[in-house]
Amino acid sequence: MFKDAFIKLDAAQSQKMVEKLNPHLDLQFEPATTTAMIHNLSFYENHFLVELARHDRHPPIVRNAVCTDKGAITVLNWTNEPIHALNKAAPIRLQDDSMMDYVRFFFTYVRGSHGRFLIIDSVDDIDWREEPAVAGRKALGKMIEPLHLKEKKPDGTVVFKISIVFKDSLFAAEAHLKPNGQISLHNEELLVEDIPVADDVFGQ
Repeated sequence: MFKDAFIKLDAAQSQKMVEKLNPHLDLQFEPATTTAMIHNLSFYENHFLVELARHDRHPPIVRNAVCTDKGAITVLNWTNEPIHALNKAAPIRLQDDSMMDYVRFFFTYVRGSHGRFLIIDSVDDIDWREEPAVAGRKALGKMIEPLHLKEKKPDGTVVFKISIVFKDSLFAAEAHLKPNGQISLHNEELLVEDIPVADDVFGQ
């Protein structure tokens, strides 16, 4: 999953990051109750992703932003607008070793009107509300295809095969990535419904 690559900041670094981001956020974070993590972004040169998590609430309240060493801050708000703005300003650099990172980033931080499409590479990536029976896990595991490149089209569009969880259902689909960073879903196929997954909007 995309979040696995975060690095946790120490207390002093975390305090500086909280003080830096607070003026740009819709609520305030206290350094004593906040965990700050960062992740370098391969598709934006000299940009890094920041995640702040407030642990005085349960579940923790989380906010994310993309920053530069020079102080520029773009707060992510679950729409594609700040990401598309970054794609122009940074600008985006889609290469063979960064395209899949960008696809994961996009689907992690963009949510549609009815929820998020969560990319999963294995049954272990699913956030279970209730742990399924062994046979159920095994059956689901056979349906899941890890994110992978399918083809490159003459117009520069790159097609990826993905497995996604949307609400309580598992789908197979294609993600079509344009050179400017725009992504669209195609050929969605419902594989199984009523999966006992946790609600992914808490703390957001």
